[in-house]
Amino acid sequence: MNLSRVILVVSFLCGGSNLPCWPGVVSEYVGEISPVEAAHLVEFQVKRLTISNIVPTEHNGVPAYVVEGKVDADGYSAVVDAQVARVLTITRNGQAFYEWDGIIVVGHRGTVKFAPENTIAAFNKAIEFGADLLEMDVRETKDGYLIIMHDSTVDRTTNGTGKVSDMDLSQIKQLDAGSWFAPDFKGEQVPTLEEALAAIRGRALPDIDFKAGTPEKLVDVLQKEGLLGEVTMYCSDWELIRATLRLTDRILVRPTPSFGRIGLPILLHELNPPIVNMDWPDYTESLIRETHLAGKKAFVNVLRENDTVFGMLSAIDAGADYIQSDNLDVLVPLLRARGLHK
Repeated sequence: MNLSRVILVVSFLCGGSNLPCWPGVVSEYVGEISPVEAAHLVEFQVKRLTISNIVPTEHNGVPAYVVEGKVDADGYSAVVDAQVARVLTITRNGQAFYEWDGIIVVGHRGTVKFAPENTIAAFNKAIEFGADLLEMDVRETKDGYLIIMHDSTVDRTTNGTGKVSDMDLSQIKQLDAGSWFAPDFKGEQVPTLEEALAAIRGRALPDIDFKAGTPEKLVDVLQKEGLLGEVTMYCSDWELIRATLRLTDRILVRPTPSFGRIGLPILLHELNPPIVNMDWPDYTESLIRETHLAGKKAFVNVLRENDTVFGMLSAIDAGADYIQSDNLDVLVPLLRARGLHK
């Protein structure tokens, strides 16, 4: 195989800004990953693996590698997608050991298209469409309860007014969070985090967008629900992420690198997250590939004007591990038709 890469040297002139100066080299991949890069991907899945052979091949018409090796007396054989840098399968002594799970479907605020966002009705509807994860925005009330609300005020999505942080839970529970969307949802309440988790238990997992609140309270709720080790969490405030991770490292955080590929090394150094969040303006095929080569998963948001079949197919072909969308009625059938959603 002809493997090549274009090296882009990027220098930052920081001037008087508060941003750190990060001169360095960023690699833009062209074609497939190298054999050794394929081997390293397998090593993320199989610790102490001694590589014995790497063979270029194809898998379902896509360039791939078969990586073989041993751990003590056990023999391993892995198939690696050479385009998106992903381990597809691993066998140990001829028996199944690992298989890629397919693409995880994330319902944005449950759904904003078929029910009032961030409500139990929205979460139920998203599950009906096949969502695996339900993104839900978490804020804390004046009296210390965690509720599900995107905005800092209740104005847009209820019949009330005021800041969440200035209201008690009893006040928020009196609000109608459904009529603004459609008459059929009249009387839908703003759920607490506990209520939302109870409603989806055993059917889908939460993806917490931690807008504001006390990390100790969030961790306590997730621990009581037995979700540590499974729950994913986004937060735009890195200090809030750090405060949460100091309490437990069993939350799968998905922060966003600043400036896409340029900021990825900084993100990996500062937070070392298991998942990298990518918004459309900064998302590229090479960002996903470098995320995979670092042993991380790629969470791609195809929202708003890019929440289209083109946007979805682009994320699929680029190697997204998670796709967040408002159009679950389009995304799920699209993935299932390709055998990419279980």
